[in-house]
Amino acid sequence: MELRNFINGQFIDSISKKNIDVINPANQELVGKINQGLEDEIHLAYQAARKAFQKRILIDMDPKKKSKIMRAIASKLREYKHEGGKLLSKENGKTITQCEGEFNGAADTFDYYAGMTDKIENKLIPSGSDTFNYVVLEPFGVTLQIVPWNYPVSIFASMVAQNLIVGNTIIIKPPELCPISSNLYGRIFQEVGLPDGVVNIIHGYGEITGRKLVQNKECDYIVFTGSPEVASEILKETADRIIPCHFELGGKSAAIIYPDADIDKAVDSTIKGIFKPNAGQICVAMSRVIIHPKVKDEYMTKLVSKTKELKIGAGDNSSTEVTPLISKEQIKRVSNYVKSGVQSGATLTLGGEELEIGKGNYYLPTIFDNVDKESTIAQEEIFGPVTSIFDFEDNEQAIEIANSTNYGLASGVFTSNDQKAKWTAERINAGIIWQNDWFVDGVNLPGGGYKRSGYGRDGGIDGIYSHGQTKRISKRLK
Repeated sequence: MELRNFINGQFIDSISKKNIDVINPANQELVGKINQGLEDEIHLAYQAARKAFQKRILIDMDPKKKSKIMRAIASKLREYKHEGGKLLSKENGKTITQCEGEFNGAADTFDYYAGMTDKIENKLIPSGSDTFNYVVLEPFGVTLQIVPWNYPVSIFASMVAQNLIVGNTIIIKPPELCPISSNLYGRIFQEVGLPDGVVNIIHGYGEITGRKLVQNKECDYIVFTGSPEVASEILKETADRIIPCHFELGGKSAAIIYPDADIDKAVDSTIKGIFKPNAGQICVAMSRVIIHPKVKDEYMTKLVSKTKELKIGAGDNSSTEVTPLISKEQIKRVSNYVKSGVQSGATLTLGGEELEIGKGNYYLPTIFDNVDKESTIAQEEIFGPVTSIFDFEDNEQAIEIANSTNYGLASGVFTSNDQKAKWTAERINAGIIWQNDWFVDGVNLPGGGYKRSGYGRDGGIDGIYSHGQTKRISKRLK
């Protein structure tokens, strides 16, 4: 189990001589002590990334060679999925099956973009017989990429793969709560022969190492997935330098359930959208349900019944359906939001309290009904197993409730009428709309936020163009 920082193609001994304890959220046991990167490690990482960029290693690399390296990374991710899945489950709390699936998904990401290395075409723009104009996609330079703790392996893959295509060199900071599994990437990069300095992995606390990485003058571009509050701090830190940023900042995703919906599908989608398997710790969680009174009783009866049957436990238990929250701090955060919901007058239909299983961070799946759309639990991202139910009388009111938050990442519509689904999707302010299901995704599909949920797109071809900049080159022929 490698616990060091990965810089310029090598795992290096700690210079700071400081470590971070990584704790298993299922039982509070120590998983390992990751080396903390501070000034010296940060300087070396930026130095390596800058040198690799100035040498044009990625820009000038033959597309076939780049594709071969990326496919080799994909193969290694699949090879290490069992080892990596167990490790990720220990430090993150998710089920081993889900964690192995995350490694498979990361491999699929590298495979997809491996097929794109020779397909980014320049554009010729006609403007008369006496001029020649073309547009090329170019990298920003040295990039800082900050990964969240809920999907550290798959988001690492998405960030790195898309930026390798464009030609950015990378310094990437895994989340301090579950960083160890990310070091498998360093091993893989060595094994497949990724050139030194192209990707560097620096560990540390966000408020310390993350801030120092953002403040470094060698940084040309920042990619961040996390909270709007941290994104705001990043923008403040970089405002004077006017550094481009790419943000995915969470959401308060709503599902609209019309009277003609398949209620069983809606219930199953709610359970996997907010409770199962990782306890609502996902930015596109179905944290709001907007339902017509004609079908509400049936929906609520089935939802409460099925939610009560969910098995809560550790990720290494094969029967577990709902896993622990990532930390004691997250337990406190969710608990405070639930107290706020009760104080606002919402009806606590189910859950609303911690579940004692050993020393783990467990919280019961929680359902609020009769929620005021302006209340705190309706407006703010909880990032836990808590969903809120709202009634609507007409279609316009459903849209108004769906758009009543400052977020706009994902949303869903449940109806048997495709025309109604289209009408709804066109009016919801969100970057992703699902119909009659939740989590309909693929690496070839773009995703990203509206409003407070960020800007920039990841996935598909859109993701590549989001991580680069275009240059126009013009020549007068006469």
